[in-house]
Amino acid sequence: MRLPLLLILLPILALTADTYIYRRNLRRQSRWVKILWWSLTGVVLAAVFIGVLLQFKFRGTLDINTTMWIFYTFFLVYMPKWFYTIFSLPDYLPCLWHKRHSHWGHIAGLVLALYVMGSMLYGAFYARQHPVYNHRTITCERLPEAFDGYRIVQFSDLHLETLGSADRYLPRWVAGIDSLHPDLIVFTGDLVNRQGGELTPYMDELSRLSATDGVYSILGNHDYGDYYHWESPAEKEKTLQQLIADESRMGWHLLNNRSVWLHRGNDSIALIGVENWGLPPFPQYGRLSEAYPNLNDSTFKILLSHNPLHWRHEVIPHSNIDLTLSGHTHAMQLKLGWEGFEYSLAEPMYPEWSGLYTAPDGHHKLYVNEGMGCVFLPMRIGARPEITVITLKKDS
Repeated sequence: MRLPLLLILLPILALTADTYIYRRNLRRQSRWVKILWWSLTGVVLAAVFIGVLLQFKFRGTLDINTTMWIFYTFFLVYMPKWFYTIFSLPDYLPCLWHKRHSHWGHIAGLVLALYVMGSMLYGAFYARQHPVYNHRTITCERLPEAFDGYRIVQFSDLHLETLGSADRYLPRWVAGIDSLHPDLIVFTGDLVNRQGGELTPYMDELSRLSATDGVYSILGNHDYGDYYHWESPAEKEKTLQQLIADESRMGWHLLNNRSVWLHRGNDSIALIGVENWGLPPFPQYGRLSEAYPNLNDSTFKILLSHNPLHWRHEVIPHSNIDLTLSGHTHAMQLKLGWEGFEYSLAEPMYPEWSGLYTAPDGHHKLYVNEGMGCVFLPMRIGARPEITVITLKKDS
C-alpha cells in the first residue's frame, strides 16, 4: 500500500499548498512568474513520481542516495509551503464576520517557512556530517571497584549505503573516536543499510578503531538484508555471513547471542550481545537466555541490544542486567526542544528513544544512542550524529 499512498497523497498535499499560495500571492504577478511557479511544481512532482516508481517497482535501477535526495528536494520545497499555508490560513477568519482579512498569519507563515527551509539546509549539509560527543557518567551499585572510571565509547546506526560522500567525513569520525582512548568501543547495530556488501569500501577505515578491551558489535534490523530484493534466500544468507566475516576481519568482535568477560585485576564484568530483537514488523532474532544463561546472577552485566524496546519487554522482566546500550531510533533524525524538555516523533513508538533511562526499580539502566547515519532523508535536525562517551562509576 505504500506506493499508491505516496503517489496519491504527496501530489494532493503539494498541489493544495501550491494552489493556495498562487491564489493568495501570485495570481496578479506577470505571466512568466506564473509559468515559472507551475513549471517548478511539475518538475518536483515528476521527480518524486519517478523516484517512488523506480525505488518500489523497479528495484536496483536507482541508487538509494539519489532517491533520498529526490525526496529531500521535495520536502525542502514543500515543508516550508505547508507551514506557510497552515499558519497563514487564519488570516481569513475575519472574513466570516464580513471584515477584511488579516496579514499577521502571512508574516508568521513566511518567517516560519524560511526557518524550516534554513533548518533543513543546515540539517543536510552540516549537521549530518558533524557528530556531537555526549559524555555521560552512569553510577552503578554493583560495579566492581576495579571498573570504577571505566570508559566506553558507543556509536550506532551507520547505515553505510546512505552516507554518500563518506570518504570525506568518516575518517574524521573514526579519528574522533580513537582520540578518546576508551577502554571499550561498542557498536550497537545497523552497520549497513540494505546488504552486507556496503561494508567493503569502508573496511580499512573502520578497522582503525581500537580500544584497550577491543571493539564489540551486534547486528541491527538492517544488517540482515530484509530490505533488499534478493534473487534467492541463499544469496541473502551468503551476504549476511560475508558481513559477519568482514566484521571479524576488521578486528571487531560480533556478539551474536553470546557474551564475553572483561577483566581488571581480580575483578570482571560480563558484556552480552544479542541479535536484533524488536516488535513486529521487526525481526526477533535475539536470544537473551542463550547469550547469557544466568541472567539473575550477581555479576555486573552490560547488554548490547539494538532496539530499545527489548529493554522494556524482556530485559527488565527477566534479568538483573545493570546497563543496556541500544540505538535504532535515530530520534527520527528530528528532535525539538532543549535539554530537559526534548521531543521527537520517535516518542509515540519508542518510550525510550534517546539518552539515559532508569527503570522504576532503580537498578536497570538504558542508554539509547541517536546513531550516525540517515534513512529516507539525508538530514538531521536537532539530532546530530552521536558519539557517546560513558564513564562507569561505582555508587558508594
